[in-house]
Amino acid sequence: MVVYTMTKKQVLRIVSIVLFILIALIIAVFAVVNAVTAGAEDVKLPIYCVDRGDNKIALTFDCAWGNSNTDELLEILSAAHAKATFFVTGEFCDKYPEDVKKFYEAGHSVQNHSDAHPHVKGMNINDLIEDTRECSRKIKMITGEEPTLYRAPYGEYDNTVMTTLEGMGLKVIQWSVEGIDRDGKRTAPPCCP
Repeated sequence: MVVYTMTKKQVLRIVSIVLFILIALIIAVFAVVNAVTAGAEDVKLPIYCVDRGDNKIALTFDCAWGNSNTDELLEILSAAHAKATFFVTGEFCDKYPEDVKKFYEAGHSVQNHSDAHPHVKGMNINDLIEDTRECSRKIKMITGEEPTLYRAPYGEYDNTVMTTLEGMGLKVIQWSVEGIDRDGKRTAPPCCP
């Protein structure tokens, strides 16, 4: 049997090395946990829904294509004594300014859905700003009111889009329940619990 003997200095050196390794491991673990937590907290999200505590819902419509159902939709909303928010594109304003005026005059909110309905995720910031401003300008020309809400085309967004639009004074609004889309699929983004 072999017996090893160590001096106090050697024991202290080994204990110091072990403590140093343990502290380094603890620091590394905390750094990884903080990085993951910070990354998750830094993701900016649009408003998907608002927990109101009553039995009311918000109706929103995206107006970027045609206007074949405008009058019928306004009649249905009027009969139900319901108000809605219409997110219109600048191109819709150009093609159907009278419809935008009808929405507004019927007491509905008219808000920004971009000028040309581009894919905004990853878009150049200056292009995003210009597209958004142009749509807001067109809405204000028709309604007299500056939009305060924005719905991103295709529901796309990233931190740059969110930060840019918030910096322009706009709240980004998504949806919590969607009807059948053009492909016949149902979608349901996250909602209030």
